[in-house]
Amino acid sequence: MNADLTFNSIVFKKTFDLKDLSERQSTTRGVNTPDKLIIKSQEYVDAGTKVPGKRFTGRVDRTDIDANLQSITTSAYFVIAVPSTATQAQLDNVVATFKAAVADANLIVNVLNNEK
Repeated sequence: MNADLTFNSIVFKKTFDLKDLSERQSTTRGVNTPDKLIIKSQEYVDAGTKVPGKRFTGRVDRTDIDANLQSITTSAYFVIAVPSTATQAQLDNVVATFKAAVADANLIVNVLNNEK
């Protein structure tokens, strides 16, 4: 497991690491406005197929100070479920499609503002 990770020019330094949970944080913008990257993992068994797998949940938090001087945190989550019988190519394909959707410049307009 990599200790420090860089995404979107933010260097997330590992703050702790357990068997199924890790947290990385950047305080470059200040200790009261951290950026956090939290990763959790969990074993599961699909109820329908009975195939076991591992589920990874990730969360990116950004803390800011709003116009009312309140501390606010905006978050984005992702979940990746990997059946034990999935191939690397199958995982790579679904991750590539997910990354393309997230990278879409119109994601907020096309999806987030139109879903009920």
